[in-house]
Amino acid sequence: MYIDGYEFVADTVSKFHHALYISGWFHHPEDVLKSVVLHNAGDLKSLSDVRQPHGGVSATLGENKGFWLHAFRGDTTFPQAAEIEFITKKGKRIRVNLGELAKDRAQRYLTVDMSKRFVETVSATSGAKVLDIGGRARSKLDRSKSFPNSEVTVFDVMAGDNVDVVGDAHDLSQYFEPETFDVVYSVSVFEHLLMPWRVVTEMNKVLKVGGIGYVHTHQTLGMHDAPWDFWRFSDTSWDALFNVKTGFEITERALDSEQFVIPFVYRPSKEHAEKSAGFEGSAVVFRKTGPSQVEWATTLSELVDTTYPDNDDGRTGGTDYI
Repeated sequence: MYIDGYEFVADTVSKFHHALYISGWFHHPEDVLKSVVLHNAGDLKSLSDVRQPHGGVSATLGENKGFWLHAFRGDTTFPQAAEIEFITKKGKRIRVNLGELAKDRAQRYLTVDMSKRFVETVSATSGAKVLDIGGRARSKLDRSKSFPNSEVTVFDVMAGDNVDVVGDAHDLSQYFEPETFDVVYSVSVFEHLLMPWRVVTEMNKVLKVGGIGYVHTHQTLGMHDAPWDFWRFSDTSWDALFNVKTGFEITERALDSEQFVIPFVYRPSKEHAEKSAGFEGSAVVFRKTGPSQVEWATTLSELVDTTYPDNDDGRTGGTDYI
């Protein structure tokens, strides 16, 4: 955020049970941060510190730009009215709503920009044939509407108001003719595919040479839609799926939306586990270069006898264990 020549960004705006944790960096070329104060949060106890080391901006903005604030509260919900106040050495006071601070940070994630540019690329060609794999409108979210200038086919394992074809993504070529589509698009689906490598080769069959694709899934996220929650993907895992052997080349990839990863039960080896991070978002953009040179003959029905759960509550955060 930029306010009156002051620049600041949150790395963290987190709620954990009764605790709030906010951290980030604050910069002005002729002023320094003196303190941070939390307002309207109903907190019982707060701790904070400023002018802390922040490696992310030290090379460009200078040393000790970091800040953090930790509050213990009587409530377990996120305080929608809470504000953080930045107070500088020169007496400048800036108050910002916590939710707006979090929203500003989320808009800076790499996959947000990747997705936007991908949609713009597709939209630049009127009438492009798009296959949205797993695009059923859960929680009334119909991503196919992102392509108003395209001919979109929504394919899903379950029926829905916006679903055009119901079927198993492991067998795409049984539903569509070879090289039917210019674009394949899939969001929050690959973690639910038992054999994503087979789905990739099937995508190759129905995608035109030179066609492009976008997949967004997760590297760290709680278990959900069990028993059909199979995989998590890092940014480097995409090399195993989209490569010269499967007939693709990767043009862009990203990890973002950091997640704390801490154990339910303390162990000495995890003393500072909160300093590590997983990533909710893992995305890849790719292009078909030619036919796949590999096949995977095993079908889904040969390996599992369960079905994807009929759960349309829209939750993606994972199963509640506590």
